[in-house]
Amino acid sequence: MRWWVPFVGVVGGGLGILSLSGDHQMMWGHPGLAFVVVLLLTFGCAVGAAVVWVVGVVRGLAEICLLGTVLWVVSLLPLIHGLLLPGTLYGANPGTVVALMAAVPAALVAGLPVLLDGSIVSRWLSRRWLAWSVVWMVLSTTAAAALLIWPRAIAAPAGGGAVAVATVIVSVTGTGILSLRHLRLYAIGRRAGSLIASLGFIAPGLATLAFLGAEPLSAGWWLAHFTDGLGVLFAAGGLLIAYSRDRSLSFVLSPVLTREPLVALELGLTPVVHRFIAALEAKDDVTRMHVIRVGELAMRVGERAALDPLALRALGLGALLHDVGKLLTPDAVLMKPGALTDEERAVIQRHPIDGAELLAGFRHLAEAAKIIRAHHERPDGAGYPDGLRAAEISFGASIVSVVDAWDAMVSDRPYRDGMPTDQAEAILRKGVGTQWCETAVELALKEIHHGGIAQPWRLERVGRVALAKAGGLADDSLAGCLPEHLTSIAKTPSLDGAPVAAGPMRPLSARPVRG
Repeated sequence: MRWWVPFVGVVGGGLGILSLSGDHQMMWGHPGLAFVVVLLLTFGCAVGAAVVWVVGVVRGLAEICLLGTVLWVVSLLPLIHGLLLPGTLYGANPGTVVALMAAVPAALVAGLPVLLDGSIVSRWLSRRWLAWSVVWMVLSTTAAAALLIWPRAIAAPAGGGAVAVATVIVSVTGTGILSLRHLRLYAIGRRAGSLIASLGFIAPGLATLAFLGAEPLSAGWWLAHFTDGLGVLFAAGGLLIAYSRDRSLSFVLSPVLTREPLVALELGLTPVVHRFIAALEAKDDVTRMHVIRVGELAMRVGERAALDPLALRALGLGALLHDVGKLLTPDAVLMKPGALTDEERAVIQRHPIDGAELLAGFRHLAEAAKIIRAHHERPDGAGYPDGLRAAEISFGASIVSVVDAWDAMVSDRPYRDGMPTDQAEAILRKGVGTQWCETAVELALKEIHHGGIAQPWRLERVGRVALAKAGGLADDSLAGCLPEHLTSIAKTPSLDGAPVAAGPMRPLSARPVRG
């Protein structure tokens, strides 16, 4: 928000003041200069939009293709506006105003599958994304050509009139929704591409404030054109930067058919988080798959709970790393096939403390560390390590506690089969108010009924493919937190980038996991 609010405030406020001020008749340049500048800006925007659209079509990425369509419409019509500017290729004509005023509303309609994400309309259109995109590319191009041929066919709405005001309201509202959605992605994943795209989407909407009264070649007119052009370049640039960095745009921006916060979290994981997960797998791959499932399902529950972006990020990190303290648990205790002694149980119950302490040296994991320490607390005070009671336990920790227990019950383990889901649900409901938070249980079960059990493939890259890009597991900061034998194990990568043990691993049948 520290970038978004000043940008919107300064640009939006400046445009509003200039458009409504009494000196808007003052000229800021020659018509020929305006023609060249506007043409250069809009042509560059149109080229960038076309590249994004082609990438989406070729790679079969629905959301990128649709966003490319939006950028094309909002670039092409301003390009026509520039070509129709009086004084160079054309004389006075209303087409130049019509093209500019139609650009953002038309782009928002073209982007309905993205703008209405999650609605029935969005789902219907998303299944036909390529046809929808092609139709709008053809329609916008045809409309642009028609305006060039018949620039006087449609009367231009008066600046500051009812049509202009309605256009401003629709444009600012629609682009604001898209912009805030990507700002939320930035808060969750901390990726620059999402922030750039967020600023890029709001800019064309802010530019429409000039319709409130800015005259051609006035200061407000110039500011609106630069804002619009730079906005489209920002949006296209954010997409292309993400593509060049990740080779997968669908993991960066708001997907049409998948859950964007989970995608943003995965992309925003720092190398340290990947390395912790890789170290868990090196010690015990069953634990690794458990935390991946818990992370995926916990994020879905957090979305259902409408957590704010920062809380959702902390929840996702806390869920993924909730068992990281087991890196310090002796194998003899963690993988003991029989019942634990009281002394051994005390050792295993240290893993929330150990996990929080392992994260203590990483400022960006501070909130996750609080969730990790409290994920075995209980509302009745019988949990560990601090014996917290209901109101003292954070909601994030309560969600992780429920999802952790659910996954432990329904998942197959080397020493037993997972229990039926209806039996696990009955156990959760029976423990409401004593072992688990009632709200967390209800939200988790609703999400499971609606979206199914955990889908670990959605976080498959965590600690594996993404780790290979980071250059291996051990860095000085993480190496100092782990026992030497774990660090050496985690340093040894396989050919595909997945960490493997330096020596022979125990067979699965001999590797039970303690929760």
